[in-house]
Amino acid sequence: MTNIECRRFPMLIASAMTVLCLVPSTTFAQLNGSNIKGDAGVKAGSQAPPGAYVVVPLWFYTADAVKDRNGDEILTGNLDAAVFGVALNVVTRQKVLGGNYGFLVVLPGANNRVQGAEDFDANPGAGLTDMYVQPINLGWTKPRADFTAAYGLFLPTGRYEDGANDNTGLGMFGQEILVGTTVYLNSQRSLHVATAATFDFFSEKKDSETKVGNVLNLEGGVGADFLKGGLVAGLAYYGTFKLTDDQFDSPLASRLFRDKNRVWGLGPEVTLALATKQAIYGFVTVRYQWELAARTATEGAAWNIMASFPLKPIRIPQP
Repeated sequence: MTNIECRRFPMLIASAMTVLCLVPSTTFAQLNGSNIKGDAGVKAGSQAPPGAYVVVPLWFYTADAVKDRNGDEILTGNLDAAVFGVALNVVTRQKVLGGNYGFLVVLPGANNRVQGAEDFDANPGAGLTDMYVQPINLGWTKPRADFTAAYGLFLPTGRYEDGANDNTGLGMFGQEILVGTTVYLNSQRSLHVATAATFDFFSEKKDSETKVGNVLNLEGGVGADFLKGGLVAGLAYYGTFKLTDDQFDSPLASRLFRDKNRVWGLGPEVTLALATKQAIYGFVTVRYQWELAARTATEGAAWNIMASFPLKPIRIPQP
């Protein structure tokens, strides 16, 4: 069980919900990227064992304020959003550069797809949002560490019209590069610390010159395995940082709306195997994280709940 959490299904919800933090005109504005914050946790740097998995995610986010560049509250309202979907995560025994080759396809939907702070209290409703496809996912397993590297694409399959208030997609293509590792602190591989970094790059939005700046996302945590790996518990974190300025339709706006947003999240995580003495039939991960130190961004809290089911039960070796 310990490696089964589908790394980058986290990105699964990948383009499902992005919040535009628009600060009053006396300050600045920023656009967020496509990655869902906190969608990976204490084993973020590990690839699932060889097999095919159906993954079902639920992500709930709530916030009631936007913070400015100094961390002061400058906009209040109410944001409640949910993300759901289904994904297929396949890891083969085929070797590429010495690592197991895998791929991932995510079909996500979202409820209350907020486009910006100007509709902070709006409710655009539910619908299909942008797909995430990861054609290349490589994983390496060593005695005291796991490593993973991947390349993914965000595809604008959700409904989007420039200026509309009921969009379910972001209207842009995105590319993502991922590298990560899980380091084991003992020979039994029961104590571990992990981190994964993703770098996101975006095209201009449809029918617009608006372009989201490059984004760095860090996700991971520290944890321990119990019950021979049937239970994993720990503390998960994430950090999201804008690396370059956003580009807007108006040259004046591009000059005025500058201030790279960032936010941290921290909270507990538990993964439980659904198993008998003979086989493992699935895994359920529950993660809750509070946001802190937000700058030019919303600050709230999120639940991540993910169920993963191998198409074939994983047999447990008998003594």
